Amino acid sequence: MKEETIIKNISKYITLDEDERKYFESILHYRKLDKGKILLHHEEVAQSQYFVISGCLRNYSVDEDGKEHIIAFAPADWWISDLYNYVSETPAEQIIDALIPTEIFEICKKDMEEVYIRIPKFERFFRILFQNSMVNQMRRIRQVISVPAEERYKEFIKHYPGILREIPLKYIASYLGISPEFLSKIRNKIAHD
Repeated sequence: MKEETIIKNISKYITLDEDERKYFESILHYRKLDKGKILLHHEEVAQSQYFVISGCLRNYSVDEDGKEHIIAFAPADWWISDLYNYVSETPAEQIIDALIPTEIFEICKKDMEEVYIRIPKFERFFRILFQNSMVNQMRRIRQVISVPAEERYKEFIKHYPGILREIPLKYIASYLGISPEFLSKIRNKIAHD
């Protein structure tokens, strides 16, 4: 049962009784996405949080030259949304799409608000998720500013174990802020060390 994956994720921080679990499962919207399916379009207002059951999503922006800049990946057992856009209800500057065939649970914002009222412990759960997201974004900013590319790649491998086999290296290079060619040089150097 696919719901077990999200319940296991939630159980890291809160415990649900049977009625709470049934209610929460009732608001989940299962979606199967083809590669390239866009969940959040540029200029759209985010109305959902997404939990990845399998596959991989990415959150990225596109500059005026059409170059993509990947902000985050969401492999299996991860949550993703454009949090700034979701909270502020302003048009998104980012895009979220499926890098590979992906299965998700979508939770609409209006349903989340009802969950907070009916099951207050979910406020704790999502506060922890948002805090973890903030910590990860601050870590990422620090890395981009002050950490050499090779060290950023090594940290990427630790942070996203297993993702190297799932997605093309050009996306990893974009996330690291380097060219695919430079990433290949780093990978070759590490392999020979």
